[in-house]
Amino acid sequence: MKLLRSTFLAFCMVSSASGFAPLISSKSSSINDIKRHQQSTITISTGNIAPISSTSLFVGIHEQPASSVSEDDIRKETMFIQVRKEVGTAKEYLNWLVEECGTSTDSDDDSTTKEGEGITFADVIADKAAAGEVELFGGGGDAPSSPSSSSERKETTYVPALRSDLGDTVLLTGTVDATLLNILNNNFFGQDSVPNFEFSSIRALVDDVPAAKKKAISREARYGGLLDKLVIEPSSGDLPSGEELAGVSSWIVQLDGATADNTATTLSKIAELAEGSAELNNLIVMVSGTTSTEGWDAVEAASADGDAFKCTLLSVGELYDATEEKGGFYHIGPAVGEEENASMPPRLSRKKAYQLLAHALALDSTANRALAACEYSATVVEAIGAPYAEGEFAVRDDDGNEVVDEFRDIKMESRVIQAMRETGFTQVMELDVLVDKGLAGYKEYIANPPNKENAFAARRSARDEEDEKIMAILDAEIAASDARKKDEAEKQKTIETEGIAKEWAIKEYSLRMIGGDLDDSIGEEEFMASIWDEALAEGERTYERINSEEYIKEQERVEKSKVNLENKLFWDGMPPVLRKKREKMVEKVKRQYMDLLSEEDLERIILNDD
Repeated sequence: MKLLRSTFLAFCMVSSASGFAPLISSKSSSINDIKRHQQSTITISTGNIAPISSTSLFVGIHEQPASSVSEDDIRKETMFIQVRKEVGTAKEYLNWLVEECGTSTDSDDDSTTKEGEGITFADVIADKAAAGEVELFGGGGDAPSSPSSSSERKETTYVPALRSDLGDTVLLTGTVDATLLNILNNNFFGQDSVPNFEFSSIRALVDDVPAAKKKAISREARYGGLLDKLVIEPSSGDLPSGEELAGVSSWIVQLDGATADNTATTLSKIAELAEGSAELNNLIVMVSGTTSTEGWDAVEAASADGDAFKCTLLSVGELYDATEEKGGFYHIGPAVGEEENASMPPRLSRKKAYQLLAHALALDSTANRALAACEYSATVVEAIGAPYAEGEFAVRDDDGNEVVDEFRDIKMESRVIQAMRETGFTQVMELDVLVDKGLAGYKEYIANPPNKENAFAARRSARDEEDEKIMAILDAEIAASDARKKDEAEKQKTIETEGIAKEWAIKEYSLRMIGGDLDDSIGEEEFMASIWDEALAEGERTYERINSEEYIKEQERVEKSKVNLENKLFWDGMPPVLRKKREKMVEKVKRQYMDLLSEEDLERIILNDD
């Protein structure tokens, strides 16, 4: 029960503070603030005002005395609002990226229950239990990953391009890190799933098998089904042999880059092995302890620009074990070499490094790229909490001139990251935006913002074209249906006209034979053939007459008059035989019941007997 309770608390007690926003005082929280925060994780909102303030201004239901609000508080509040505006601009940029992707989600998607109400912990538990994805203590079940997983429930329409050739077997060399294995396993409750990770076999080649198993087999591995896929084998050397690479479609390698010469030599050997494998589609190498890219050109040459296999280099500098989980502000971009990072030795937490390594394997934007990732120093992280140093927030020198903001690029990147995390982007989506679009894409958006009216007109025009195509299809179907009905009507008219013509010809033959107008030697068929044109003309005239409105109305009047006549004892034009019969019946009834019945009763009796 303690484990179950801790699992529940782990999902419910999630801090609402971002890794980039100032810490929020508990005094400033309210029910409305919490609701706004929940809504911000569901849809992309471009609101410029922060839902929660970090200063003593606007706190509580009473107005603050003027003496309690200092100039410093006002300054902090103004800066906070400006940062939120900058985050709002970043959200507009994300909206634009979504529109460029050309994807959308229905407003009545299952990701939300009611308007303004986010998915709760109980909703996720119930959905996963119904799908068979939850086992004891919250572990993953045998059910394959589905769109109901936690990552798919996050409301965002940004769809990154994913690799489609990862295969079902991945080989690990130089690492059996638990974080990496859990992401590759892609079947642990509460973890963002990777849509294209469908590995049925995860192989690892290590020097010390018992030690590797002890390190890799964690509680998550047991409950998430990793043990059904993981195979840890002793390696024949620092790198696998050609036989050990057989059947492997994706290969992950970790190298210690403390010695540049050894790293370059090892990369050359990796290039030879990858080039010689006919089944290998993807190779990703993580080099720790350095940001040097020496030797990587050999791997790129062997990949033949991705025709032979896709390759990715990730340099992460020094790895360290984080004592606590932080917001995690990091930078990832093209590898630039060690000389540009001399003032700040690159370092990255071990967990974040393996997350980037796994997610880089999933994305198509990382293919044939040399990337470097690192965390910024505490000084830089503190600096990004301030607005861009421009306008009223600019720093000026002694002459009154604005000083260039040396942290502007870092601030811009942080605003995009914060906007993605507030919006609900998964880690895979976040990495794709940072690597594929990068800071250059956001700068281009700021420098040349798209014309919203033209963009709307373009979308409207495209929508109109689709509507026109649909209407054209419907019109064509209606025209074809009308033509088919007209053709059927013409065929039916021909059949009925010929039937009428045949009846008229037979009747005419009989009349002429009786009148002596025809020779006895002429047969019926011969006569019909001789006057068939005349018979068809009569048939067409008769058909037109019996289908005319006048004829139809006349028939209705006749039918109506027949109904009325049936209720009368005598009427004009009635058959003589019937009239004589009824007259006799009236005389008979009168003789028998004259003293007992009235005229109306007599008439009713006669009609019933008749």
